[in-house]
Amino acid sequence: MINKNKTVIFILIIFFLPAISADIISLNSGGSENIIISPSAHIEGFFSCVPDTCASLGYSCGNWDDGCGGILSCGTCGSGYTCTAGSCVAEGGGGGGGGAPTVNIAVSPTEFDIDLVINTAVDKVIEITNLGTSTIIVYIFQQGLDNMVILGETSLQLASGETKNLNVRFVAPDTADNYVGKIIIANKVVSVSLNVKTKLLLFDSNIIVLNKDYRVAQGDKLRTQVTLIPLGDEDRLDVTLNYEIKNYDGEVYLTQSETVLVERQMNFKRSFDTGGLSFGKYIIGLELVYPNGVAHSSAHFEIVERVPIDFGNLVFYSIIAILVVAILIVISLIIRKRKQGVSQEQS
Repeated sequence: MINKNKTVIFILIIFFLPAISADIISLNSGGSENIIISPSAHIEGFFSCVPDTCASLGYSCGNWDDGCGGILSCGTCGSGYTCTAGSCVAEGGGGGGGGAPTVNIAVSPTEFDIDLVINTAVDKVIEITNLGTSTIIVYIFQQGLDNMVILGETSLQLASGETKNLNVRFVAPDTADNYVGKIIIANKVVSVSLNVKTKLLLFDSNIIVLNKDYRVAQGDKLRTQVTLIPLGDEDRLDVTLNYEIKNYDGEVYLTQSETVLVERQMNFKRSFDTGGLSFGKYIIGLELVYPNGVAHSSAHFEIVERVPIDFGNLVFYSIIAILVVAILIVISLIIRKRKQGVSQEQS
């Protein structure tokens, strides 16, 4: 009777497996008759459950269901703002009557990758366009960039179709490092990476992403090219390269180091595993450490869903290729036969 029950349970597990978020399912684990399920997000990915992101939902704050059984954290609002329907709204600034109009805006650029020397500043501009049909007020704040960004405005009123410029000043602290954060404009996020370097530079460095459109299919390798540029005397020198992959919330997912002997400008390629990264935007940061100085650089990339193979198109194009080859073979045989006929007539 017990064996029969186990068989029924096993059939039920197989039938309902797509609904289970687990990596391990054990029957009779440890000699007992218990069923053990170890929850994990990996099996959800196997069954193509793609979690929502803050950007796809249009939210800039609050905690939300990601559509795959998890909780999506879209951040918190700055002082004086409350999170309302996924957007930061000034406290006490609610509307009456029919409620606030829907916010539909475009921002440009959507990311900054800025090189700075310690204790210096640079000014940038973000264009904000109201794509909706009503006049709106958008609220602006930053996350993760305390004392490193000065916003020209904390709110802007935009008529339908109107575009306004937001002036932003980025200020480098007195410590060389790679700093990341966000500027949040209503339901849009502008990703920021500040590569802060020391004043005395004997070396400079640069890292670029080689993957097409800076997009990496989940599980594929992140391919990069590194350039090291000596700026001082042409002495042989060992430098340390520290690599770091992190998101724009500052969460670090990978660190890796190596030592390189530099005699002249160098270019080389490095690849990094992305198997543990979920969908979203990241940076690969490079810290070059040498005597008396540090140089930082970074590059943006995005983890995206792997595009499935379209077997229908694959079969179609394979058939076309086979037909083309067959036609070429037939034409070749006809030409050869005609040449043989001409040769026989002449002889």
